[in-house]
Amino acid sequence: RALLDLCKQPDALTHPDGMQIRITRQELGRIAGCSREMVGRVLKNLEEETLISVSGKTIVVFGAR
Repeated sequence: RALLDLCKQPDALTHPDGMQIRITRQELGRIAGCSREMVGRVLKNLEEETLISVSGKTIVVFGAR
């Protein structure tokens, strides 16, 4: 949910496959109300389900516009 909200922010960039955001796991944890370790686990799960792509601080949310 937090990722989709961030995709609507003005600093999110369009990407051929969806929306691209740059955020640290710590910042994302602060927004979502969980630890950065939990954020890492959730991002990994979402990436395994091919819903997102993660490379460092850059996250591409597929299908989001």
